[in-house]
Amino acid sequence: MVEMTLVNVEVERNTKNVVGDFMSLIKDIFDIIKKKPKVEEPEFKCTNTETLCIHINPLPCEPNPFFRSKESSARFFSDFEIRVTTIYRYYNMNDTFLREYLTKSREALQSTKNSGEEFDMYSSCFFINNNSFKDIHYMSALMNLYMAFETLLKNVTKDVAYDSGVKIEEIQERNLPYLNSYFFFLEDKFKSNLQMTSKEKEFINIIRKIRNDYLHDSTTTIPDGMERDIVKLFNLREGKRITVDDTLINNTFEIFCQIGEKLQTAYIAYKKIYLKNYVK
Repeated sequence: MVEMTLVNVEVERNTKNVVGDFMSLIKDIFDIIKKKPKVEEPEFKCTNTETLCIHINPLPCEPNPFFRSKESSARFFSDFEIRVTTIYRYYNMNDTFLREYLTKSREALQSTKNSGEEFDMYSSCFFINNNSFKDIHYMSALMNLYMAFETLLKNVTKDVAYDSGVKIEEIQERNLPYLNSYFFFLEDKFKSNLQMTSKEKEFINIIRKIRNDYLHDSTTTIPDGMERDIVKLFNLREGKRITVDDTLINNTFEIFCQIGEKLQTAYIAYKKIYLKNYVK
């Protein structure tokens, strides 16, 4: 704490001098603080080798690097940003924990390899956890991202449909997946302001199929045909096995938010024209 004592204050000083002296005082205080040696936080070390010991920030406040809502856009874009940010933080914290947990589990398993009965028991447990925990971790992120993206699309569509006197149910009743119905409607309303690439559209359909397979059949295996589509989409090595992993999750973050940015820009442009032409 910096303790300062002010003496010999002249009561009759004019306002300009008082303000000047006060700002000078503040500058002096900050100069003193800056000169104080910076206290380095002790390096985090884990001393207990028998349990997990992970250093995770209890108040993670890092912004997501994929999407920013604009002040001039609607509430549902800021809601989308908040949702993406919480999924991003939650995914990263869980990823840190899971990697450390599986590493320690593998080490514990190796320590029992000289005891046949104990090794058999622990190996069964390890391989179940190793596969299932990863599936739950990655699919949880994928499904929450899909839900946030679908909710954004639905809200934008509902708002624009209201301007045209159309009910959202009329759009959903088309013989198409909801996401496709929303996009067809918005592309028609936003015209050239919404330019979706074939890669973006194909990626959305791939993620929708992966999500549906897991939701309805608890299946995380990606079919061969879909694997080939993903390999072609991202110019990957022919024959590469595709799984729901960190790479796919980060691509989903990036592409869904990239589309979200396009939607936001197109929506703002649409509303400016709508308010100018139809609202008196």
